[in-house]
Amino acid sequence: MNKTQYTVVGFAILLGSCVAMLGQRPSEIVKWNATVTKSSAASASVALSATIQDGWHVYALSQPAGGPTPLKISIPAGVPFTLQTPVAEGKVTRHDDPNFKMETLYYLNSMNFTVSVKKDPAKISEILPVDVRFQACSDRLCLPPYTAHLTADLKRK
Repeated sequence: MNKTQYTVVGFAILLGSCVAMLGQRPSEIVKWNATVTKSSAASASVALSATIQDGWHVYALSQPAGGPTPLKISIPAGVPFTLQTPVAEGKVTRHDDPNFKMETLYYLNSMNFTVSVKKDPAKISEILPVDVRFQACSDRLCLPPYTAHLTADLKRK
């Protein structure tokens, strides 16, 4: 091998290492679960829980505008369910973040929410879809905002 070939091979190895190190996806960093806790003919409640990989955090529902993407829980359009009440927020960590030049609010380790929905009695569906949009960051890197598409089986309680 000549010097140019060694340089190209070395660069390829370095680039591959960087891509592998930064190649984590939000769905690998934050693992979501949706479980029906109550269901009647008119409404349902779903417990959403998530575990966050060590060294990472997810921005809160109440994260102010002008910074990282706040958590958002919604029901997709076109399904026979409507979000009934605002989702209550649990304990958040507050941090003056020099990267965003503002106080940020986020969750560490885990998150738990209860989502209440109203059912459309004219349309029957056994599967309740829930979308959760979030942004995960470490102290060195922020991943792009991501939407986890969850489902909860209303037949299971």
